[in-house]
Amino acid sequence: MLLSLIGCASIECGAGTAEQAGVCRPVEAGADTGADSGTADSGDSADTADGDVGPLEVYLLAGQSNMDGYAFYPGLPPSDQVADPRVPLYWSGWGEFRDLQPASYGGAAYVGPEVTLGRSLADAGRRVVLVKHAVGGTDLANFWYPGSVPGDFTAGEGFVVLMDSVEAATEALDAAGEPWVWGGFVWMQGESDALDLSMAHAYEENLVGLLAAVREITDTPELPATIGMISTESAWTYSGIVRDAEIAVGEADPNVRIVETDDLPRNVLDVYHYDSVSNRVLGQRFASAILSGADVGPGADAPVAAFTLGAGRADYDFTGTCGWEFTTEVPIGVTDLGAYGSSYLTVSVDVGLWDAAGNLRVRANVPSWYDAPAVWRGSVWYVAIDPVVLEPGTYRLGMVSWTGDADRYLNDATGTYASGIGYSAAVYAEGYWLTYPSTSFESATMSFLGPDFLFVPG
Repeated sequence: MLLSLIGCASIECGAGTAEQAGVCRPVEAGADTGADSGTADSGDSADTADGDVGPLEVYLLAGQSNMDGYAFYPGLPPSDQVADPRVPLYWSGWGEFRDLQPASYGGAAYVGPEVTLGRSLADAGRRVVLVKHAVGGTDLANFWYPGSVPGDFTAGEGFVVLMDSVEAATEALDAAGEPWVWGGFVWMQGESDALDLSMAHAYEENLVGLLAAVREITDTPELPATIGMISTESAWTYSGIVRDAEIAVGEADPNVRIVETDDLPRNVLDVYHYDSVSNRVLGQRFASAILSGADVGPGADAPVAAFTLGAGRADYDFTGTCGWEFTTEVPIGVTDLGAYGSSYLTVSVDVGLWDAAGNLRVRANVPSWYDAPAVWRGSVWYVAIDPVVLEPGTYRLGMVSWTGDADRYLNDATGTYASGIGYSAAVYAEGYWLTYPSTSFESATMSFLGPDFLFVPG
């Protein structure tokens, strides 16, 4: 039933928690939950002044492949790979509401920005519903053309299906008796138009027309719109013209927020699409723009590699856990663990991170290419973890290596370390399983740089 899907079913919360906006949240001892006083938590925008839960906010997601989602599923942290019942998602590919989960015409192996967008809004206390229709390789000039009058016979296929999705989703909400309002429109598109000079020059006018049509069919003249800018990737011949058009629309319309994406790496095996880490950040940036009501530029929210490989050789013959010790001068949030692979990982690799006392802080299995493609950056394959904060101090990073598989392990490698990360020593431990690498080589010429990680400042 849609009532339970959208969080309207009765919720029984345990001791020390209280229901707020359809979610059980911790309550400090002696705190007034508002259940008897009729007052709302001032920090929860979804609650009304009399303590009642406000209407659901419905967000419409549309665009081409970077909205549809061509990022690999392992780019989501494990906790995000579980369907989230807090956020109902209507996807045109399902034709129904389901709990928030990846929804991509690319197939089950892929995910779009909808997951981190929806979760970020829910984590902020917003009661939201997402309605998504996005198709790869499509242009605004034709496929998304809204028609002379929104939805008339001249409208493009994309806009027609978008309207059908809006109608079906809102009818389901109405049938459930759930109050709702339009929250906004999120648009990630423009790459296809950047391949054609005439389409690129018409992009500003066409985008203004699309926004006007969406506001008309939603009967919301000032509907907020969040626009993800396309990248300057050389494959998009006229990307500069399209990007200028997106900026111009944002500057002219006070209800438009612009989200920068040019600092987000694309998939090295497919330069057209953002990789799994970038896709994750893209959804978070969309949510940030919605929550702040402001443009979102490039920033420290994009994870960076602790170590970037330079020259090196893969000739170390060893069975055990090997890696390197490092220090961090500032708190950092580790988001992904990785293992070296010159082209493909033929088998999965266990990677672990320990503190100075030898306590395992986090571990992950980096899957082989054949099992579940991960993120490949700088000859290292990464898999997402549930973020772990490291306070300033000393840590050891290690991965399992086997004799004969030296292509996944670099000895005497060189490269650069990220700001705030300091290399201390090469470390190792013998054995067949992931083990704390207790032995170290404090040598300037010896480095065991097979494992790596991505992080953001804490």
